[in-house]
Amino acid sequence: MMDNLFPRFSDSEYDRRHGAIRAAMSNDHLDAILISGARGSSEVAYLSNYQAQSPCWLLFPRQGDATVFIHFFNHQPCAKAQSIMADVRWYGPTPMPTLVEEISKRGLSKSKIGLVSMRSMAYGSVMELQRQLPEAEFVEFGPQFGRIRRVRSEEELVYLRRSGHLTDLACEALENNLRAGLTEHDVLAIVYAAYLKNGGDPGIHFIATTNMEKPDRFVPWQRQTSRVLEKGSVVITELTVSYWGYSTQIHRPFAIGKEPTPRYRKLFDAAYECYESVRTICKPGTTSEQIVAATSAIEANGFTSFDSVFHGEAGKSPELGTSSAAHPLEKWTLEENMVHVIQPNPITKDLKAGLQLGAAVVVKPGGGEALHNYPFKFPVCG
Repeated sequence: MMDNLFPRFSDSEYDRRHGAIRAAMSNDHLDAILISGARGSSEVAYLSNYQAQSPCWLLFPRQGDATVFIHFFNHQPCAKAQSIMADVRWYGPTPMPTLVEEISKRGLSKSKIGLVSMRSMAYGSVMELQRQLPEAEFVEFGPQFGRIRRVRSEEELVYLRRSGHLTDLACEALENNLRAGLTEHDVLAIVYAAYLKNGGDPGIHFIATTNMEKPDRFVPWQRQTSRVLEKGSVVITELTVSYWGYSTQIHRPFAIGKEPTPRYRKLFDAAYECYESVRTICKPGTTSEQIVAATSAIEANGFTSFDSVFHGEAGKSPELGTSSAAHPLEKWTLEENMVHVIQPNPITKDLKAGLQLGAAVVVKPGGGEALHNYPFKFPVCG
């Protein structure tokens, strides 16, 4: 059975999504929306279940069947096995001639069409659509689409918990395998090996190491170096692992061969106090102002922060810092079943020492519910 080859939500879940999107389209008087996707993007998958590995487009009409257009001819068999939509096609050497032809064929060449999202689409693609379909009206539909996706269904939360489990596996593998003599590249290899065999897809794997007595790195780095772990090193991490397009993020420090120094223990305790203060107020109705106020443990312990302390999908929606951080105050109000990441990053004011500690949580009436099970601890490894 082809239906069992890949993860797939229930028919009722897709009916819910399609109905919500079409209701929003009707409210904006749209006859269709056009979504541009690529590897790692999730909007096309949200409606079709197709996890793109290359550029793709989804034409989703308010009435009638949708069509997925893909970049590589040879990707069609796998794409069709994933997609809940029967019409999956190669768009040819370039997408615009095929998209314009299909829009015209469906009688939409004089329609109002939403673009998801105009802010991330190639400028040339938007200009070509407008040039070839001069009587159509193209408008931004990304924010409306995003608002619908922010509140997660119970089926989506199952996938997010699966992602959380995969990040747990990565942390367990680090705790069990880190030791003096490994390079940062070895550390990265441990992370990958922990979850790939369990169906996970790579997300961001930010890792930095430094000596706890003479630190020179205070946030996880986006690229790893050839630095070698030694007794007394600390490994600080920011790890995202995806499961079928749904991602959570975990942050944990690991000491190598020695107990954390008093400075690093204080950093950890301040981070955990901040995390818990924010987590307990992650309830429906909580505002950005309240979230930032709840981060005061960072400054109260004599630290500042460099990274955001609270964010949504892809590091945005919203991206909030502590009171002393560089991040501006973005207006936001939490709703039940939103998923956000709490990630305190206390650092010393001389920008020498720091760590990151956190987890993804789902907003609930009783406070944020962590999507991970790996404990909040500072293990000594090796």
